[in-house]
Amino acid sequence: MSERISRLCDELRIKLHGMDRRLEVLKSNGAATFDQSQEVLESQLDRVEQRIYDNRATVEAANVRVKTWLAEKKIGSVVGKDLWTERHQAHLLEARADDAEEYAVAVFELAAAAADEAVLAVLQAILARKDADVAVLCETEPL
Repeated sequence: MSERISRLCDELRIKLHGMDRRLEVLKSNGAATFDQSQEVLESQLDRVEQRIYDNRATVEAANVRVKTWLAEKKIGSVVGKDLWTERHQAHLLEARADDAEEYAVAVFELAAAAADEAVLAVLQAILARKDADVAVLCETEPL
């Protein structure tokens, strides 16, 4: 395995571990989270929203890299078999490998952002359910 691929795998593993840790905490606290105070849930929500906001430039850049890679890939498939692959032009093959690695990182960054969005959605759902439950309680309790 090349040094660059090895480094890429290590970077992806670190990001994946972070995602896994955040999702595991949310999962293990599923029932407990529902019982937490409004302030604690809103604080968690604020942290996730801030993380999403902080990563917006990375996500936008990843989207551009993915779209560019896909467009170039589509153009390459329309043209047919690349002559430079047949002729084994090393610099072009190296550029192709670099592009594929950058594409992999970009897709992973998008996956990490999607995981944050999922956590945000769960917290919003918990807060909405708490509000609905309070409203039902208020309706059923006599004044």
